[in-house]
Amino acid sequence: MKGKSKPRLTGDRETTGRLLDAAERLFGKHEYNGVGMRMLAEEANVNLGAATYHFGSKEALYIETFLRRFRPANARRLSLLREAETQARGKPLPVEIIVDCMIRPPFLLGLQRPDFHTLLARSLFMPPPFLHKVLHREFEPNVRAFIIALRRSLPNIPEDLISLRTMFSMGALLMFSMQMGKLCHARNPKFDECLLKEMVRFIAAGLQSDPAVPAKNRPPIPRFPKPRA
Repeated sequence: MKGKSKPRLTGDRETTGRLLDAAERLFGKHEYNGVGMRMLAEEANVNLGAATYHFGSKEALYIETFLRRFRPANARRLSLLREAETQARGKPLPVEIIVDCMIRPPFLLGLQRPDFHTLLARSLFMPPPFLHKVLHREFEPNVRAFIIALRRSLPNIPEDLISLRTMFSMGALLMFSMQMGKLCHARNPKFDECLLKEMVRFIAAGLQSDPAVPAKNRPPIPRFPKPRA
């Protein structure tokens, strides 16, 4: 970010960790404009000067809070896809395997960190203006890799429809993950894996289904504009 202070993450890691955890909770609950630096400092139990020292600005803190968990989960999605493609030795992957690679990391993250998924949903559905470029930079290449994989596996489905259905898939995942934190049950890996498999089957079925509108009657689905520099 040109002209913005960068977070000083080499300083007091305990303080920065508390600030990031507090920001994750508060930004997810109140959105960007509903949270001030003083509120963040009080939630993290640090003084206001420490919050400003470590991150420089509320905008920088928001971006760092978002990327702290989003970037590793996004990288893990792509890593799982590449591993599956290597094992397939050039053959198109089954759609359910592609979907599993796409949603497993964020699904598990949603179980472990429900506060982050609330923040993630806000950031994807109603991002503050400064986040558009960050989202495009982090998300677009990753999603593109999955769309390419799905095109190979679904040659009879138009690419623009695959892109649209991929967005539907991520929306379903986000909404479900946000609700998972409210379910009153102890963490059970077998139960969680069962839920994941059901979601994979549900999403894969939608991706593979015939178009609801015949191609001759369906106008092209417009691409979303790239964020302005």
